[in-house]
Amino acid sequence: MAASTSLRRYIKFPKLLLSAAAGLCLGVASVSYASIDWSLLSNNLLSQGQVKDAKGRAWLNQINELKNEPLELKLRGVNDYVNRSAQLASDMDSWGESHYWATPTELFNNEQGDSEDFALAKLLSLLMLGIHPERLVIVYTVAQGTTPSMFNPISHTVLLCLCGDDNTPLILDSIETRIIPAERRTDLRPVAAYRPFDYRYPHELRADDDYQPSQIQRYLAKLEAQGFPVMETH
Repeated sequence: MAASTSLRRYIKFPKLLLSAAAGLCLGVASVSYASIDWSLLSNNLLSQGQVKDAKGRAWLNQINELKNEPLELKLRGVNDYVNRSAQLASDMDSWGESHYWATPTELFNNEQGDSEDFALAKLLSLLMLGIHPERLVIVYTVAQGTTPSMFNPISHTVLLCLCGDDNTPLILDSIETRIIPAERRTDLRPVAAYRPFDYRYPHELRADDDYQPSQIQRYLAKLEAQGFPVMETH
């Protein structure tokens, strides 16, 4: 698993330097983050009727309510909203598949999903609240001892946000519901990390009937179909 120097330079957990996941069968794209105005997206999705289900629209309305709040309240509001809107469950229990990436509207309508679904929903929420994509990282970890009843290590995904004082990495989690600096999360052993929108699904591959898209490409395609302009258009 190759390391990403852009992540290695700032993501540190206690005594461990975090490697980034490059094993997603994709190359890192040259991303133009300025091409998407995420701050307008929640209003656009609501006004254009792209999200029609009640739970999805409730999520977007919650985003709009948080837009004028200070950063700390945005983080807490998103973390609390996602955590209370669904229950943690395995992909097999939630979707009948061993590894399924749910979009936020899928998660909220299903009312359950795994920790990766929670982390991705929080990431998209914070993007719409003006947090720059480079500050948001999905982190795969092994968790042990997060709660008094957690005796055995489990695979667990969290969202890391470079949003604390002096860009201190903070962890938004679906088990530990407090937002805590990464350096204090001694219960988490980082394994790999990625930023979803550092990767791409090129137009020429989408038009190729013989091409088998990767997991992240299928996820980006679902987001695009739900109105999120996350993929290359040409």
